[in-house]
Amino acid sequence: MAYIEQEKEKIISEDDWRGYFMPRDLKNSVIFTRTQLLQLINRKRVLEEEQFGLQKAFREFRREFTQQRREIKENEKKRAAAEREYNERQMLRFGNLVDLDNLEVSGPSGVVIELQQKFAKTEKRCIKMIEEAEA
Repeated sequence: MAYIEQEKEKIISEDDWRGYFMPRDLKNSVIFTRTQLLQLINRKRVLEEEQFGLQKAFREFRREFTQQRREIKENEKKRAAAEREYNERQMLRFGNLVDLDNLEVSGPSGVVIELQQKFAKTEKRCIKMIEEAEA
């Protein structure tokens, strides 16, 4: 911001001799009125300020991005350490790694156990009825 202010003061304080004489040949020149020139200078200043702001925002974004990436790597290391510890505990308890998802799927569910019990009761009742009918 200080640089822009210095440039602005420099432009305002210096003498502008461009408007006091004209070259002999104007085919390689662009002519501005003083108002247009000041507007152009002002627009340039505004664009420089905007560019400075965008660069500052980009640096801030980059800083946050690297910080977040660093945090992700640290969390990944923590997760890997916790998983390693978990696997070591399983090895100590069971002698090998047990996948809990497979264990849950491989065993009968509560509904299956309930239906098996119901079937066993029904089967016993039917066997009693057959024995009573034969007797």
